[in-house]
Amino acid sequence: MANDTQFKPRQSGNPATKFKPGNPHRWQVGGSGNPTGKSRYRAQFEALFNEALVSQGSPEEAAALLWAAARAKEAWAIQNICARFAPQTQNLHLSQEVNNDQLDYSKLSDEQLEQLEKLLEQTGDQPDAVDRRKGTSATP
Repeated sequence: MANDTQFKPRQSGNPATKFKPGNPHRWQVGGSGNPTGKSRYRAQFEALFNEALVSQGSPEEAAALLWAAARAKEAWAIQNICARFAPQTQNLHLSQEVNNDQLDYSKLSDEQLEQLEKLLEQTGDQPDAVDRRKGTSATP
């Protein structure tokens, strides 16, 4: 009989080597994905840095601690130093929109202006006098 090589969802490709309960290499329930935990240099730096901040430490002391961790090839310390020497630039695009509540009569034809005047007369609301030659309001 030939082997069934068809992929099956939620099933190991090789059931003979599948991690079964009791296998010492199987993930333990509740186990951490980082078994070594936090670096001792990082823990030492954070403790000493907080102490220096609280007890009148100087910035020079904090810088010395950071450099010591970076020289010990701690990635977090190297990133911290790089971020201070070459900070990432933030791009910010600002745009300002002007909200002009005045009507632009220059876009209306003479017929449309006459219709608008008639409508406004009916409502009792009269805008500033309209100069039909220029299509703009007569008063500033």
